Amino acid sequence: MTEINKIDDKASEVVITAGDYKASIYTYGAILHSFSYKDRDIVLGYDSYEPYLTAPGHLGEVVGPFANRIADAEFTMDGTRYVLDKNDGKNNLHSGSKNFGSKFWKIAETDDNSVKLTLESPEAGGFPGSHHAEITYSLTDKGALSLHYHVESEKKCPVNMTNHAYFNLNGSGDIKNHKAQLMCPEYLDVDEGLIPIARLSVKDTPFDFTQPHLIGERRDGKYDHCFIFGDEKKVIIEGDEYRLEMTTDLPAVHFYTASSLSSNVAGKGGKMLYPFEGFALETEFFPDFPNHPEYEGAYTEPGKAFDTTTTFYLIRK
Repeated sequence: MTEINKIDDKASEVVITAGDYKASIYTYGAILHSFSYKDRDIVLGYDSYEPYLTAPGHLGEVVGPFANRIADAEFTMDGTRYVLDKNDGKNNLHSGSKNFGSKFWKIAETDDNSVKLTLESPEAGGFPGSHHAEITYSLTDKGALSLHYHVESEKKCPVNMTNHAYFNLNGSGDIKNHKAQLMCPEYLDVDEGLIPIARLSVKDTPFDFTQPHLIGERRDGKYDHCFIFGDEKKVIIEGDEYRLEMTTDLPAVHFYTASSLSSNVAGKGGKMLYPFEGFALETEFFPDFPNHPEYEGAYTEPGKAFDTTTTFYLIRK
């Protein structure tokens, strides 16, 4: 069952219910506001949509056209230099002022278990061309929440869309005791600005999650890195009672353990948000790929759209 609850002249909340599972999506930012089994909501956020307008951290947003960082906020494509917003030190993060996650989307269609939101995004922030973007959220009564992204552009443009939800499988508290397994034999080492500098093996490093490890077991649980999938594109995170499995068709996932998460606005239920209270699984191409021809990436251009799907499975253990 899919319900549309109009909030005001700009925003609505779409609630999809399938058996004991429920997902809530705001049209602002196409934000994943909640994902729950019975009374266990595993997504961090706020009690209403207004705090998302100004809160840091990109909670739940559909980020685009380019998630993650672009070094020095510029890239050269086909001989033309494109200068972007510098909104993360000297770098561009999550598309700056162009970000799809800071815009109001429209409800295009719904059925019993899904909603499709669309966005018309004019040229902005230094990225070439206008964009037409779509996100379809689908939920099954087995706890599978699928996110299908579709994006088109009027000019050639690098594309790297993702969702920036923060999850906590225990509902609240520190996530360092969550157990993580990432089917990723490699990761990208980064400089002080979190720009990739080397593609390395995870073997014999604190980045080896090919076998399950507690998030806080190494590096005090601090991860803000791109992990590169092998043959199986899958992540498994376990809390006390629940397990979240994620699959994707993209080559990598940015694993962020929210070491900088904070807000002076109370989150759901009036509780403040603190560092390490959630983890993000941002499926992606490699950060800064427009400046690295050796990195896998994707480009939209007239007649060439881009589609990708990521699915989260919430399982009561």
